[in-house]
Amino acid sequence: MERTRKVIPLSEAIRRFVPDDCPSLAVGGMHMHNNPMALIREVIRQNKKIKRLITSPSADINADLLLGSGLVEEILTAYVGFEHLGLAPNFRRAVEKKTVKLLECDEPFLVYGFQAGAGGLPFIPYPKGLELNDLHKIDPEFYRFTTDPYTGEQVMTAAPLKPSVALIHCQEADPYGNAIFKGSEFTDRQMILAAETVVLQVEKIVPDLAAKYGATRVNVPGFLVSAVVEAPYGCHPTSSHGYYRDDEGHLRAYLQACKSPESWTEYLHRYVLDIPEEEYAATIGRGRLNSLRSEGVFE
Repeated sequence: MERTRKVIPLSEAIRRFVPDDCPSLAVGGMHMHNNPMALIREVIRQNKKIKRLITSPSADINADLLLGSGLVEEILTAYVGFEHLGLAPNFRRAVEKKTVKLLECDEPFLVYGFQAGAGGLPFIPYPKGLELNDLHKIDPEFYRFTTDPYTGEQVMTAAPLKPSVALIHCQEADPYGNAIFKGSEFTDRQMILAAETVVLQVEKIVPDLAAKYGATRVNVPGFLVSAVVEAPYGCHPTSSHGYYRDDEGHLRAYLQACKSPESWTEYLHRYVLDIPEEEYAATIGRGRLNSLRSEGVFE
């Protein structure tokens, strides 16, 4: 039987696999690393509405850009920020003005929630002691208590997370959707296992991934993946492990642009709305992108 090829153009992947009114969208990456920015920018171009945005335990520009686009109704997150560069302005503004509903959780909830969703489990119990926080009082939808059948003690549990769609960045994939993380997986692999539909962006398509790295190094089996998009520098302005570092200068410019409605609109049009993703690299500048490359990776 001939295997199904999964590689398609970026615009087609988003058009086909992200609903116009998406019930829940999970975006991969952690902090300023491995954010699937090419996919996220295309979601904005196609004006896809997102009922619930679900992040990794520590989100960054991946969530903030979507929030600034006005497409998100509610966000389930533990943190959205820019680390040493400061707070996430669009996230903060949206929550303060109540234009987006914040579903607040802690980082363990996202880890256990994706694990429960990935394993088809009804919940995962928290380790003892973590129930001392007050989040279960704020959002009882996600935190429930049950009796440990072995000890009789009350334990706090995390509800399963099963995103409608997950947007994930891997470094390389073969034409059939088998893919590899060349650095940290964060919670991205759990997102893939938990989601109904998975769209991958990669730096490079490799004809035979298992032959290049060995079958045991392949992190993502192709049968879980609906589409693969080849998007060199697709994480910019965040990093792609083993390929390039984050562009701190651009991240600072982004934060500056968020300070007024006029400059934010200008940024959104310049880097997202007014150009197809194929022109993004030229807009940033090839020289600038090449200066971010990791040594010894590009052949």
